[in-house]
Amino acid sequence: MTRQSQCRILRNYRIKAPSRFYNILLRVWKCLTDNPKIPGSVWAAHPELLSSFLAEAAKYHEVYQRASLYSSKLDIAAREVLQAQLIDHMDEIASVLEAASIRFPEVIVVSGFELSKDHRTISRTNVPQTPSEDVKVSDAEQTNS
Repeated sequence: MTRQSQCRILRNYRIKAPSRFYNILLRVWKCLTDNPKIPGSVWAAHPELLSSFLAEAAKYHEVYQRASLYSSKLDIAAREVLQAQLIDHMDEIASVLEAASIRFPEVIVVSGFELSKDHRTISRTNVPQTPSEDVKVSDAEQTNS
């Protein structure tokens, strides 16, 4: 029985600058909004999570645009606070989607998050080691000397 390697969500949005975080957020926001490929049952145990995330994403979008246009210190500070809150929400959403992907593998792919694939190493059976040709030649040379 072979086990397929499973995709996991990269949490690299945690360390991104605001502009890169914004790009990731837009993609995730778009993909999670009314996505028919993500069953409603995925959110059943966390009924407020998605709606709360979408509302905060909309706020961040507005604040990000204002901070970019006017460089207001208040908007920049608000953007930083909202980004920290969104990171918490995205971490929770990522965990929910990874758990749901066991039953519905497509949800993780259509989520908008960046993915990494686990690489499983194949364990080898212990094979007795035989000396290489180089060792045999050098041993023969030492014996002849």
